[in-house]
Amino acid sequence: MIEALYEKMMIPESCRLGKRVYKKLFHENAKLSANDKKALSDDVDTILWQYTFKPTTIPIQPYEDDQREYHEVALLQVNLKQTGRVNRLAEVVHRPIPYPLFVVFVIDTTCSISLAYKRFSQAAKEAIVAEGFQATAWLDLLNPTENQAAFLESLDISKWPHSHFFAFYRAAMDRVIALACAEHSGHYSLVIPNGLSVDDRVNKLKQVEKLQQEKSEIQGKLKKEKNLGTRVQLNTRIKQITDRIEAIKSEL
Repeated sequence: MIEALYEKMMIPESCRLGKRVYKKLFHENAKLSANDKKALSDDVDTILWQYTFKPTTIPIQPYEDDQREYHEVALLQVNLKQTGRVNRLAEVVHRPIPYPLFVVFVIDTTCSISLAYKRFSQAAKEAIVAEGFQATAWLDLLNPTENQAAFLESLDISKWPHSHFFAFYRAAMDRVIALACAEHSGHYSLVIPNGLSVDDRVNKLKQVEKLQQEKSEIQGKLKKEKNLGTRVQLNTRIKQITDRIEAIKSEL
């Protein structure tokens, strides 16, 4: 079923690798906690390096500046046994590999695409830092929602920038962020409204997440509160937060 995703991406056959990546690589090249090791052992079935994007496989140039170098991009497919620790696994997979990755987590007929930018560490020479993690919700490849279907249609890499690998990878990141926005706004679009930047979109998504968490905590307090005056105050705060969330959603 995952081949349906790769067909949407229209990846040239020259990029196909199909190589097994053993968990030993991550144990040897990453500082894993006991919980990380358990997640890797218990939750991951197999890891496949499905595609490699580099100048010899696709006509895209390397990119370098004082913060990063993007000489190639890899697509890793992580077949899961269970999904409970997928966010932790995303960090386990991204951090030890020095170049940017498309990490495609797969279970049954669903998948989630995880991305992270890479840059030089300011603390350690030649070390690489992964940051700006983004991931899609679980995509049902058999029965995607309307927004998920629009997202999948936008994954045709032949229509992405091919000037250099940073622009290429940023196009993927823009699409994942746009899908996250669509889950709140109800409409998937790469055209950013209100003159916002992609970074603005990300910041607003973080605001929504923080407000939703605060709202949930207050609702929990409300269920336990007996004092009428305090209940009124809590309900008022919930209404204020709800209004703020809706206002932010309208800007996404």
